[in-house]
Amino acid sequence: MNPSLSILRATRLAMIGLAAAVCLTAPADAQLSTNLGTANLNWQQRFLGILPLVKPDPKDPVVVTVNGQPITAGQINDYAKTESRLINATSTEESRAVFKDATENLIGRQLLIDEARRRNIVIPEPQVAARASEFKLTGASGEEVAASTSGTADKQLLDAVRGSMMIEKMLDEEFRAAKVRPTDEQIKKYYDEHRDLFVKDPGEVRISHVAVKLPDNPTDAQKAAARDRIMKLYKEAERTKDFAAFAKANSEDSRSAPKGGDLGYFRPGQLPPVVDKLVFSTPVGHLTQIIESNIGYSFIKVTERRGETYSTLNEVKPKIAMVLLDYNEDAVVKSLLKQLAKHAKIEFSKNV
Repeated sequence: MNPSLSILRATRLAMIGLAAAVCLTAPADAQLSTNLGTANLNWQQRFLGILPLVKPDPKDPVVVTVNGQPITAGQINDYAKTESRLINATSTEESRAVFKDATENLIGRQLLIDEARRRNIVIPEPQVAARASEFKLTGASGEEVAASTSGTADKQLLDAVRGSMMIEKMLDEEFRAAKVRPTDEQIKKYYDEHRDLFVKDPGEVRISHVAVKLPDNPTDAQKAAARDRIMKLYKEAERTKDFAAFAKANSEDSRSAPKGGDLGYFRPGQLPPVVDKLVFSTPVGHLTQIIESNIGYSFIKVTERRGETYSTLNEVKPKIAMVLLDYNEDAVVKSLLKQLAKHAKIEFSKNV
C-alpha cells in the first residue's frame, strides 16, 4: 500500500461485518468516514466492510449469479440488515432501497474479487489469518464472543477476509495509477470554494422576516389560506430587489413590518433551535425555507453577518484531504466497476 495514502486512511473504519445475528467489528479506534453512494457509504464500507458470512443453505434461493458465482437472498438480506444499521434506515421505503443497494454492492464485490483473481493478486495466508484474528464477534445484545472456539478463524471468515484484502490490494494499485491523493492546489481550491464549512465562530447574524399570522383556534380553511399566501409571498420575495419594502408592505408582524421586517442581530442560541439552525446555515442575501409555528407562517432573509471567524487552511487541511481522497477513490472504483460489468455475466433469477 502507498504509505502516503495509508496515512490519510488511518482514521477510517477498517471493516464492519455482520453474519446473521452476530457482528464483526474492527478495532475501537477506527472511525466512520463520510462519503458518496446511494446509501452514503464509501467504497471501503461497501466492498470491504460488510462481509457475506451467511452459512450455505440449499433452501436459500439464488437471486443473482455473477460470472457463475451465486448470491443468495440470505446473503442480501444479511448485508441489508447491516447497511440499514449503518445508515439508520427506518421506513419501508428506505428498507426497500437498502435491499436494492445491498444487491448491487454484493454484485460489485464479486466483480472486484473476480478481477483481482484475473490479475493474479494473492494474499499470503499468514496475512489473511492475522487480519481475521483482529475481528471479534459481537452478538445482537452487544456482548463480545470469540471469533472461533478452536483458536483458528472460521474458513468462511478467512475466505471473506481474503477477498476483501485482494480487493484492497488491487484498488491500491488503481489508486496509485490514478493519482488520487489530492494536491495542495486542489485542497486550497476546495477551501476557498467552501469557506462556509469552516466557520469557527459564526459571530452574529442579522435577519428580517415576512410573517403571515393565524387567528386563535384557526380552522383548516384558515390554515390553508395562510399557507397559500405565505407560499405566494415567498415566490415574490425571491424576485424582489428591495426586501425591506416588500416586508413593510406584506408582512403581518406589526412590530417588524414598519422596520422592513428587520429583527436585529442574533448570536447562536438566542433563537429557537430550528430557526437558529436555519439562519446560521443560510448565506447572506438568501431566504430560509418557510417556517410553520402555532402563530402562523414566516420566512427569513439573512441580511448581514458580522464577527464570524474561520478555521485556517492549515487547521482543516487534513480533513479536506480526506474528503477529496474519498471522493477521488470512489470515482475510480465506480469507473472500474462500470467497465467490469460490461464484460461480466450477471444473471438474475426469474424465480425470486
